[in-house]
Amino acid sequence: MVREMVDLNKRCPTGIPGLDELLEGGFPRQRSILLSGTCGSGKTTFAVQFLYNGIMQYNEPGILIALEQDPRELKTDMLNYGFDLQKAENEGKMILIDASLARVGITKIDLAIGSETFLGQPEGSMSLLPDEFNMDRILEIVVSKAKRIGAKRAVFDSLPALDFLIADQTEVKMKHTMRQLLLAVNYRLKSAGLTTLIITEPHEEGSMSAHGVESYVVDGTISMTVNEALDDRTLKIKKMRNTKHSLKPKLFEFTERGIQIKPAADTGAKKLF
Repeated sequence: MVREMVDLNKRCPTGIPGLDELLEGGFPRQRSILLSGTCGSGKTTFAVQFLYNGIMQYNEPGILIALEQDPRELKTDMLNYGFDLQKAENEGKMILIDASLARVGITKIDLAIGSETFLGQPEGSMSLLPDEFNMDRILEIVVSKAKRIGAKRAVFDSLPALDFLIADQTEVKMKHTMRQLLLAVNYRLKSAGLTTLIITEPHEEGSMSAHGVESYVVDGTISMTVNEALDDRTLKIKKMRNTKHSLKPKLFEFTERGIQIKPAADTGAKKLF
């Protein structure tokens, strides 16, 4: 089996049924992967499953950076698949960095004073204040927290949440800034020993991201799509350095335990006529 054969020093298994077989055992270790998908395609579930499986199956602590979605809602949603993020936090196996409110200038000062001491957060997890919402500060926190718990995996959810930081720039300047931002993410998180999933969404059909430069900077790209006419979802590995992989789209489904890739025999199961 893939899990028995994989060199964990070189590969980072996702634990997602049917996926690691397509990746020679998992993502290349200490690399950054761009995960792109439209609304409802399953990208957040995919990313959390990668993080949670690392904790539960491979004893690899993780960092979850929530730039957009309310972490409380995310935790509730993920319980539907048996992903108990709160328990992982409480046990010190996962740190959650909540920047969802800081991004829009909302604070939790009425709950407590100081960004690391908000009411009800497990030790290590934290919420950012509005003046802390910049990439340098976020990366500084991620690297520090990763060292603290020995994290091996990280998830950024999601990249478009950073667009407001560069909204006043020209299109050319925005592309340059986004490229520099991702280069910084790559360097800092690789140096920290992290394998990182960065969630994004396509700007238009056929694209991977909003600015068109993101996929060139990262080490791997995976696109997730929804086909409403056929009532199915597909996943395509478009790029993965140091990995032999197919470019064919693979059908996947949601189960009570999260996402799983359908066997190849199921690929042609649905027909138009």
